[in-house]
Amino acid sequence: MEAQLDKLSYSVQNLAIAVDLSVDSIQKAIKNGDLVANYYGTKPLITRDEARRWIDSLPTEKPERVA
Repeated sequence: MEAQLDKLSYSVQNLAIAVDLSVDSIQKAIKNGDLVANYYGTKPLITRDEARRWIDSLPTEKPERVA
């Protein structure tokens, strides 16, 4: 998975666009502690390095479906 991450930091909405995922997926990753956000007041900002680290930590193989 290769995303264009060329900004210094991203809002949740802009990171979702950059990595082609939903806002809910990004918020879930933050809530689970998988993706670490910095905060300006109450606004979460995800640094480029953190976004890259998170993307690189994702599995490289599709998980098996559980019926």
